[in-house]
Amino acid sequence: MAAEQEITIDLGEEEIAAEEENDRKEYKVNLPVSKVNAMAQTFLGYIYRMDDEEARQDLYELMERFIGQEQQSGSADDFHNFAVELARKDEYGLACQVLECGLKLFPKNVDLLSDYLQYGISCDKGEECKKYYKRLLKIPKRRWTWRGFAFLVDYLQYIIDRSDSEKEMDAKEQEMLQIVADFRKHFPYSEESYRTEANVYRVLNMPDQELEILKAALDQVQVAPKCALRYADILFERGRYSEAAEAIKRGISDATQTQSSVNEGYIYYLSALCKIAIAQKQGAPMDEVAANEIYSDFNIALNKFRDTRSGYSEVIRTKTNTMINKTGVEVDAKYDLLCECIAG
Repeated sequence: MAAEQEITIDLGEEEIAAEEENDRKEYKVNLPVSKVNAMAQTFLGYIYRMDDEEARQDLYELMERFIGQEQQSGSADDFHNFAVELARKDEYGLACQVLECGLKLFPKNVDLLSDYLQYGISCDKGEECKKYYKRLLKIPKRRWTWRGFAFLVDYLQYIIDRSDSEKEMDAKEQEMLQIVADFRKHFPYSEESYRTEANVYRVLNMPDQELEILKAALDQVQVAPKCALRYADILFERGRYSEAAEAIKRGISDATQTQSSVNEGYIYYLSALCKIAIAQKQGAPMDEVAANEIYSDFNIALNKFRDTRSGYSEVIRTKTNTMINKTGVEVDAKYDLLCECIAG
């Protein structure tokens, strides 16, 4: 009996050892980046919806396993998409680690290099950014994507903001201007090339040049909602309300034609403010139709703002209450979010 019992124990130990070996082998199986991305999104969902610390630990363990793999697999787009998803949740450090994995496979991929410049400046990766910046500049610009130009400009601005050298600042400013000129040359019908150039002039405190470039974008590019919104914003600040209103109409129209990532809530918010300002400037009484157009804009803005609504709610509440007092036109119940806003 003793011998039989001893044999049974030995077999059990062998089975456990075999299972542990199988687990080790399974752990060593390389996960493709697209699969890791899908798994990470699940953890990120728990983290940011429920502040789940266990899910955060699971995410970091998954990323440690992925980054430590002896061999990576996936396309350059797969690595780019994964990094973008992480960066959207402010996980810039993890995004950069993913990009480093991708750049081992695709060392001259412009999107991965420019992504690193974009995210690296948000997580103290200055030295690494410098290395990838130099590598990007060695790639012929005919092979650059729009991200190469746009994100490089952001990186150069980052350098300027941290420099104490007048000489370096002047050199980087000139480099930015050359980059946006090259951007236009290679992407003549891209809104992003105009928007990036306009932003450079804004940074350099050259407002007239910024306005000129934004106007050129509206003349030359058929769909340019971001430029239209910025153009309207500047005109509104300068008191050119009628021109601003026209630019807003263009922005609203263009935003419906493309996934532009434009702030549609702000477009409608600015539209309402323009209509109020025009009416005040003309000094004419506002009728019910005009008042309801403004209420409609505010209601749409509140809907589009979603989680960022609070930053604009007080202005909307104040403007709406003033209109009610001056026009006698109450807010219709169909403008539900506006009714909720003014109720406080």
